[in-house]
Amino acid sequence: MEIRPILFSDTLSLRHQILRPDLEFDQCIYPGDKMETTHHLGGFIEGNHLGILTIYKRSKPEEFEGQGYQIRAMATCPTVRQQGMGLKLLKTAEKIAFESGASYLWANARKTAIGFYQKAGYTVDNHEFNIAGVGKHHLVWLTRSAFQ
Repeated sequence: MEIRPILFSDTLSLRHQILRPDLEFDQCIYPGDKMETTHHLGGFIEGNHLGILTIYKRSKPEEFEGQGYQIRAMATCPTVRQQGMGLKLLKTAEKIAFESGASYLWANARKTAIGFYQKAGYTVDNHEFNIAGVGKHHLVWLTRSAFQ
């Protein structure tokens, strides 16, 4: 299993297939995808691209102090779930964010992913909210002091 940087265009197929299958392909392009401070990661097994994760230099000042990075568009193909690729993608993103000066890393996590983030050491806000067309979410975060 290999985790490596990829181009934003290399994320689009998996974003569409896994995260947004009911939307148009071009709706899988997010604001900030082409910014210099954005990092796109791909997960590969035997050369097959099976996972993605993007982090954006984006603070959430109403919740946290300091510089933040947002995790967005994290997905793994169903055939490799429960094999550690998601965790490796997440740990690589954490390293990049905290080495880039982040005070915290945050995400709007789908309700179905809450257990994954809890196991990875993230704090989960109890307030549930809905993102139209996507589903129920919770705010999750990891601070620099909790980073291992």
